[in-house]
Amino acid sequence: MGDFDKNVILLVDDEQDHLVITSRFLETQGFSCHCADRGWEALRILEEQKVDLILLDLHMPGMDGYCLAENILTRDNLKSIPIVAFSCYDLTRFKQRAMRAGMADFVPKPVDRERLLATIRDQLQLRRRLSQMSEVESDLHTEPEAAVG
Repeated sequence: MGDFDKNVILLVDDEQDHLVITSRFLETQGFSCHCADRGWEALRILEEQKVDLILLDLHMPGMDGYCLAENILTRDNLKSIPIVAFSCYDLTRFKQRAMRAGMADFVPKPVDRERLLATIRDQLQLRRRLSQMSEVESDLHTEPEAAVG
């Protein structure tokens, strides 16, 4: 746990049992979870809550995971949130389509808990590092101006 305590994960899956089981497991690992069983509900949560990572089922009725990911990634306030796809279809073409849609990683269902945790931790760590690099870059661009004034 440690560095990842209380990171907020949004789980999006139309299978209620999967939402309950996965969210309970992640909460035992120190994460906080929001759950949505439809794409529109996930968008509402993303507009109202701070979310650090999204676990997204690819195959849902209505707005599927691909469409939802593309929608999220077009919004400036959301596009830095890593999206990890999961699906019971562990086929190369589904993984490739998920990556083309902008998702950061793919975990097959049924979910292997250790693999899921490793993927979440890797993505959160990467997001932190990218954020730190962005802050350093921003500081580098502002320092010369401060020195002149």
